[in-house]
Amino acid sequence: MSERFYEVRPIAVDEWLPDGCIAHGPPIDPATDKPGSGCDSLQRYTRGSRERLIEMYRQVLAEVGCCGFVAWVQGRVVGYNNFFPRDWARAIRFYGWGGEEDTSPGTLVHNCISMKVAPAYRRKGIGSSLIRHSLRWGKEHGWRRFEVHLVTPDSPEHFAGEQKSCVTFWRKLGFEVLRQDPGGTFSMAISLARYEL
Repeated sequence: MSERFYEVRPIAVDEWLPDGCIAHGPPIDPATDKPGSGCDSLQRYTRGSRERLIEMYRQVLAEVGCCGFVAWVQGRVVGYNNFFPRDWARAIRFYGWGGEEDTSPGTLVHNCISMKVAPAYRRKGIGSSLIRHSLRWGKEHGWRRFEVHLVTPDSPEHFAGEQKSCVTFWRKLGFEVLRQDPGGTFSMAISLARYEL
């Protein structure tokens, strides 16, 4: 699906995997940049192993069909996000999967550190587009709820820093606060049954 100057496509094993952080540097060129072993939010699972990362994505994609989207500009990765079904989020120890008390079936889990946009491409709607694609996919495939964890409070230092996805960003997309978590971050959710495509 093309949007403005960028294109958003589902994560694909044979194309590019979220294997490095673009939050502080230029976009990633899969043709020339050295592959990594996973973005920050997956390092506890991959333990630095590229093979483990590839196998994880193969399994998730075979079982679920999608686990995130990538924003492309002229063959380079300028943004991406990940989400996982709750059982997978638990199994891979995905940051902020919600805790033992949250056992809602039919839930997709995202965390704010698993969505990155290269600095030169921020504030252009790419992050919002990645999340809208994720919500649309979840709704079309029968998922009931989409949660996001590790949402930072609205404050000047958060808006000025790397972590731009504050409470207001998620509210604009239709999310509601579930709770404030230890450390001052928030967990938020949206019902996909009520989400308008």
